[in-house]
Amino acid sequence: MLTKDLVRYRVHKQRIHPQFVDPNSPELLAFAASLLALFAGASGQTRTSLQGQVNDVIAVFPDNVTIARGLEKLLFDRTEFDEDASGDHLAFRKKVFTASGPKLAGELPEHPEAYRREIAAALGATPEALEAQLYQDLPAHHPVLSFKPLSPAGLLHRYNCAQVQGLLIRCAKLDLEFPESEPARLRQLLKSLRFHQLLARIFRTAEGTTLVQVDGPLSLFVQTQKYGFNLANFFPALLHQPDWTLRAEVQVRKSETHQLELDNSCGIRSHYRPFLAYVPEALQLLQQGVAAKLPEWTLQSVTDFLALEGEQYCFPDFLLKHQSGAQVPLELFHGWHTGPLKARLTQLENCPEPPLLLGIARTLLKDVELKGLLEASDYFQSYGFLFRDTPSVERLRPVLECWLGLQTSEELPLFRL
Repeated sequence: MLTKDLVRYRVHKQRIHPQFVDPNSPELLAFAASLLALFAGASGQTRTSLQGQVNDVIAVFPDNVTIARGLEKLLFDRTEFDEDASGDHLAFRKKVFTASGPKLAGELPEHPEAYRREIAAALGATPEALEAQLYQDLPAHHPVLSFKPLSPAGLLHRYNCAQVQGLLIRCAKLDLEFPESEPARLRQLLKSLRFHQLLARIFRTAEGTTLVQVDGPLSLFVQTQKYGFNLANFFPALLHQPDWTLRAEVQVRKSETHQLELDNSCGIRSHYRPFLAYVPEALQLLQQGVAAKLPEWTLQSVTDFLALEGEQYCFPDFLLKHQSGAQVPLELFHGWHTGPLKARLTQLENCPEPPLLLGIARTLLKDVELKGLLEASDYFQSYGFLFRDTPSVERLRPVLECWLGLQTSEELPLFRL
């Protein structure tokens, strides 16, 4: 991810335009290749040593230095350093300084190198080993463990993608439009939304266009930074859609909101693999808990929409199936889902039959208005539960029993694409 000072854009008539680079530029491809060669061969070097070599390459870069620093930032993000600070470095430094004290108090050697050799010999080490170990716990001295390689063109596409991500971190509202999208591709996109813990309002027009509305981080009052990163990290998944339009309200300057609009013609290539069969750890743990404590139920990911009142659709997190054939979706609301949860509660109070179960993070109770709505909601009292970090079987069991007592083995009306 790029920091704010590395995001390049221009503003014209309240519209914000990311400044993309040409991924086919021979000059940029050559520069990207030179940077990649440094990082690919940096194993064992310290961060300081690698940074020095990168600075030498950037010093002769003829183009915008902000582009160069942006590419550098993305490459450092792909580099793993040995940050293991095992061992008592403070005690080791104290030992070195204690050994050097008498030397400094007496007659000093003529040359610093001789002084270092004497201290190293007193500690049973070589001067080189002593110097390397002395400040090994500081970031500048961390050695490179590995680097995730990519092609020069891939790096330039990654840079263009990061320009948009840097703007979406600071958006207040995000609207997506899909005139024609294959059902399987759209399901992948919605799974990615849920994976990044983003809630969306989904509509379908009479012409078959799918509209997806997502709250931006600046529309929230809590955990905006984490939510902003989640939203930005979702963007590369959008690039797998063949036909899409993105509209966002972005605030890059204080109290000034600008409109960002992009579509599939922007030419950015996603660095994500298609979102298919990944099973989050939280789902695996919940599946194991259900299997062990609720053997009459099975829990799985949802692949279909759930039709709700007002011509809206919901894409729940999980689907629970009973051995009788009954099934019920489960939707989770995390700490930044205050607005969507209020809307969902209002929507569900008007449903003649309970269409889904609600799992709500306890951190949402900090909102006094929302807490009052939950306490007054007959729906939540019957078909909802609270959780801390992840849902538990103990919290889920009562609402399943309550729901099952009112249902038959008929399936709920899942909207199938």
